[in-house]
Amino acid sequence: MERKVIGYFSENVVKILSLSIKAGTPIYISDTNITHIREKHTDVYIKYFGNIEEIIKEPDYIGIAGVHAPSIEYIKRFDWDGKLVNVAVRATKSGIYYLRSMFIIENGRLNDYLKRGLLFRT
Repeated sequence: MERKVIGYFSENVVKILSLSIKAGTPIYISDTNITHIREKHTDVYIKYFGNIEEIIKEPDYIGIAGVHAPSIEYIKRFDWDGKLVNVAVRATKSGIYYLRSMFIIENGRLNDYLKRGLLFRT
């Protein structure tokens, strides 16, 4: 697999985050991204990797994080265990968006980001 589409930027996400991209822009994943998640975030990979498309399509929170290489954060709380899973999407220099990482975010950090206006409810 070279790359696979795992979702699209929704009109809602583009509007809320004031992104300069068009709704419907694809989000990809590649073998390199999968290897990173599997090796660096093994527990998250095992439990939630099959839910990536759902997280992108129906996030509970969205935001932009990072200064030097900002990423678009899609966060979803899973009812079955209460965990908040963050999927980080970043553009390449050529403007192609890839899922870069996937990890658990704690409630305290989520609440801090909401208070600071870095995350928004969808």
